[in-house]
Amino acid sequence: MFGQHTPVMPDEDTRLALRTADQLRTDIANLECGREFLMQRINQLPTARDLWWAATLIAFVSAVLGIVGIEAFWHYFPGCG
Repeated sequence: MFGQHTPVMPDEDTRLALRTADQLRTDIANLECGREFLMQRINQLPTARDLWWAATLIAFVSAVLGIVGIEAFWHYFPGCG
């Protein structure tokens, strides 16, 4: 009996350290997944050039529709023409 190797259970501190390390690995993996998701979402946002182009197009179309509307109803306004 004295010459045999008996398995030794790790003490409480070692098990706590292993659990803490495992939890840390899990937390880091979750953070990595979250970071990748956020980077994908950020890459889908419009750029400043896209926003400028949309604003310019909206302003131009609004001006054209305003002029066409005024020209179409010019003779119907009392006191004009």
